[in-house]
Amino acid sequence: MSLHTASDNWDFYSCSIEEKPHSTMVNLSLHDLAPIRGLDWFHCLEVLLKSPNPQNGMTTSDEFEPLSEIEDFIARNESESLRYVARQTGDGRRKFYFYATPDFKFSDIVDEINQAFPTYEKSTFNFEDAEWETYFGNLYPNAMAMNEIANRSVFLLLEEHGDNLEVLREIDHNFIFKNREHAEQLTKTLEEKGFKVSTSTRGLFKKSYDLLAQRVDAPRQLDPITFELKQLADELGGEYDGWGCSVQSDSE
Repeated sequence: MSLHTASDNWDFYSCSIEEKPHSTMVNLSLHDLAPIRGLDWFHCLEVLLKSPNPQNGMTTSDEFEPLSEIEDFIARNESESLRYVARQTGDGRRKFYFYATPDFKFSDIVDEINQAFPTYEKSTFNFEDAEWETYFGNLYPNAMAMNEIANRSVFLLLEEHGDNLEVLREIDHNFIFKNREHAEQLTKTLEEKGFKVSTSTRGLFKKSYDLLAQRVDAPRQLDPITFELKQLADELGGEYDGWGCSVQSDSE
């Protein structure tokens, strides 16, 4: 996919909409820029998939090329008056989402796509959304989705080094606390959950309490685990500072 600028940061997460699996790809970089004044109208272009996966309604390899071409066309037509912000796939459909100026003729973009890809059935809708509530409330990842995104970056790094994410091994989880009592509370909770916990301190006057919690798990199963650990740390005013592990291949 062609990006609007080199600094844009696109990533995806899974979600359920009306009890059906969906995947959302969104430009995370816009979070600190939005709402972009002048781009007050939200537009959606919905494309009906021709050969969705019958099990989950998602895309298949058969449609990778034409859908990529549609998205490349969309990206090439971005301007100061039209910003492509996200796409969502599921239930046999792919939806492309935009923000545009009130006078932007979105129908012209749709007409060009219809001419270039006439075999796809399409529909559109739009509404005023000057505060970008749809981007923040429906498209930008929530805490659980951000956890999935963060874990995926570690998964990819492990796989680049030949790791089998299904193999059990000791996982290191790191926490940072400013309050000793809160650190001790979390230590007790973690030990009840089967973690081995060690604590170290930093600083002379304003001490920081660093917790290392270790337990045997498979990296592939970490999404719900790390989400819970982050919640536990947040509730006690601490910070979950990520996880790490050794590389394990099939041969080990």
